[in-house]
Amino acid sequence: MSLSHSFLWFGAGLGLFLYGMSQLEEGLGALSSQSFRRFLRRTTANPISSLLGGTVTTMLVQSSSMVGLMMMALVGAGVIPLYNAVGVVLGANLGTTFTGWIVATLGFKLDLTATAVPLMGAGALWLMLLSGRERWQPWGRLVLGLGLLLFGLDAMKTSMEQVSARFDVGALQGYPALVYLLVGVLFSALIQSSSATMMITLSALHAGIIDLHSAAALVIGADLGTTSTLALGGIGATAIKKQLALAHILINVVTAILAFSLLPLLLGIIERSTLQDPLYHLVAFHSGFNLVGILVLIPFVKPFSRFLERRFLAPEEDVRTFIQNVPPTVAGEAVEATGKEVACLLWKVLALALRDWKLDAVGLGLQGDAAERLQRAASHHRHFEQEYDAIKFLEGEILEFCGAVQAGSVTPEQVKELHRYLNAARHGVYAAKSLKDIRQNLAMLRHSEAASLQAYYTEQLDYLKQQLRTVIELLSTQTGPPLRQALLAAREDNRALHQEVEQRLFSQGLHEGADERETSTLLNVNRECRAAVHNLLRALGFLRLEDEALYD
Repeated sequence: MSLSHSFLWFGAGLGLFLYGMSQLEEGLGALSSQSFRRFLRRTTANPISSLLGGTVTTMLVQSSSMVGLMMMALVGAGVIPLYNAVGVVLGANLGTTFTGWIVATLGFKLDLTATAVPLMGAGALWLMLLSGRERWQPWGRLVLGLGLLLFGLDAMKTSMEQVSARFDVGALQGYPALVYLLVGVLFSALIQSSSATMMITLSALHAGIIDLHSAAALVIGADLGTTSTLALGGIGATAIKKQLALAHILINVVTAILAFSLLPLLLGIIERSTLQDPLYHLVAFHSGFNLVGILVLIPFVKPFSRFLERRFLAPEEDVRTFIQNVPPTVAGEAVEATGKEVACLLWKVLALALRDWKLDAVGLGLQGDAAERLQRAASHHRHFEQEYDAIKFLEGEILEFCGAVQAGSVTPEQVKELHRYLNAARHGVYAAKSLKDIRQNLAMLRHSEAASLQAYYTEQLDYLKQQLRTVIELLSTQTGPPLRQALLAAREDNRALHQEVEQRLFSQGLHEGADERETSTLLNVNRECRAAVHNLLRALGFLRLEDEALYD
């Protein structure tokens, strides 16, 4: 085999390896993304458990990019805080080194072709015969991807052995380790896979083309170069995605600096161990310097996350809080993000109600989380009409996002949940419209010199303060059966007070000093106040309850 033929064979092997890896990741993603997301939810209670969860998950799915996508979805949906996601990223760096151990243990010790060809044939046959059954396709991709990956690895290994026999290995000697590190960065960034760079490095080390120290520098560069994947994904993305991309870059930069500084020391320790094979030395170094990076960085996860949260702040004009951070294709997190976004919409409506009646959290007697939520929901730089338009725009964004989610793979239960959230958003906007419609009426009552009109305004204000406080407390804390009973009681109070005020207005006729127009205004305010509270309670029912019979 000529030298040029060897390089062509190497290129073909690299292409098959990369394509096989993509098929393997796609198959694993379709088969286990939901279960792994549930696993990540359960194992991200603190930075240490997040670290272990990220390590185990990446070992199983063999894709730090897939784990990164899951974390973006979970953090964007508000399921876990950013500092726990940083812990998962740390763990993913260690988990991805597991690939090197598998290849060093099996890939260079067995006849891969004898295994790869049957796997490729079985996977391709599976995909062709079961092309009409979508649920079985991921298994075929998994088998085909594994076969292609093994075949590509064998091709690279064979071609490197041929190159070493015909190429003057001495030509590569003498270059400083920094050159190999930079080559590793560029190559890994080019092919978008640190695992592939690791496989190439192992092949070159196995063939004797490079020595262990040069291979170690290449591996350090590969880990640094792989940050380009998330860096590219962060361009033009939402704030949370940029923060995670920056976290990945900074973590790998610090780890690379530590690894390069300690390279002679770490390799010296590994070479004096019981491991004899240089391939094992390389993968042990890969795992070792990532472990050192974790031990150094894990105490600083929370302050590091606070630093990240101050970067790439979301623009104020973006009315969305959660749904822009979650891909609609990740159905579970997308549905959860929709529920949280609708809750944000209701908080905005409540803040608008307080603005309409010249109230604030202190005037309602609110403290703690509820007062903070109202403060965040209130927009002090927009006029009332602009804030109302922003709420309507947010409803449109939620509707569009739900449509994108339902266009993908969703369960009937998830579709039902999305429809509940859409109903909640719609009734929230109905409540906002009622508040907007009486804005001028309230201004007239506030500035009226008639004592009867002032008394009516004060009466309505006291009533609304009580009802809004009830809605805010239920939105903040209540779920399940207690919420059902509280909603029913609040609706009955709302209906009874509306009827009482309306009957009194009709029975008394014109108030002292009030003409027909002013009496009509009083009736309109009473009606729209009742409609606003009614729609807020209905929205809360759709958001929190699953029994549709209780919504009406």
